[in-house]
Amino acid sequence: MIITFKLKDGVSAEDLLAASDDIQEKYLSKCNGFISRQLMIIDDMWTDWVIWETLPDAVNSMHQSIENESAMKFTALVGEVVDQQLYSLERAY
Repeated sequence: MIITFKLKDGVSAEDLLAASDDIQEKYLSKCNGFISRQLMIIDDMWTDWVIWETLPDAVNSMHQSIENESAMKFTALVGEVVDQQLYSLERAY
């Protein structure tokens, strides 16, 4: 799952990173099929790259996140979602 986004006005990188640490520890790392995650930035554009064992694991995590406090806090900082893609992992090196 690759999501590219901009922050809401007034949200700092530090705010996002703190929320990112929280969602990682309390939610994503505990989801079925979670493999790894990278959070990247260029200029004011962020990309959250989350790798899952299966596509259904990714979809399930998205559906369940709407009820998770850490996920809601992270999402509340996101302004414009520029792109969101779900890929099926075929091979990792």
